[in-house]
Amino acid sequence: MVQPTEGYRMRRIGSSASLALGSIALVGVLLAGGCGQQRTESGASSQQDVTTSGTNLLPQEVLVGLEVVQKYFPEIDQQTTATENSTASGVPAATRMVIYEGGDGRRVTVSADQYSSPTSASSAFEQAIDKSEVVQGFVALPAPSDVGDKAFAGAVTQGDETHIGYGALAGEYVIGVTSAGHPATAENIGKLTDLTREAVEKAETA
Repeated sequence: MVQPTEGYRMRRIGSSASLALGSIALVGVLLAGGCGQQRTESGASSQQDVTTSGTNLLPQEVLVGLEVVQKYFPEIDQQTTATENSTASGVPAATRMVIYEGGDGRRVTVSADQYSSPTSASSAFEQAIDKSEVVQGFVALPAPSDVGDKAFAGAVTQGDETHIGYGALAGEYVIGVTSAGHPATAENIGKLTDLTREAVEKAETA
């Protein structure tokens, strides 16, 4: 079990700035969007694209698919939700969030928010940090290396379920990858790091 320490300070990839532990709560924005969603029943109707706010929906091809998620989490066996990311910061041009789930209820959520420019994406990334400083219970994890322009990671336990969140700024995109129901072991953290790296590469080449 990885035990993050409160004295740990995370360095943003590609930046000389360091984030205090409180800033890691940026993960909370992504966790609220993905892992906080109610579980949906399996079936074709649950897999349809859903929009509720009028936000433009990014094409599915921008996000990694089920087969990529299963490389790291083989227990995940279906896509249950595809919708806009209602927790995206700033004013994105388009978003998409997909929830993948296993029969035991464990989930992996992948989101992408696209902005009008890298500057707008960076501003939204910073806004999310500011908003998330009030989130309680988050602990820092080491930021993944070589993932986008800036990256972060953190975890929180709600009841008996642990959520792990990774996020990255990549050009005009803010990418989020979170898991729910997977303990924050070194193995699971490593898997999520690699999945985040693939998610960023997918968005950048879509």
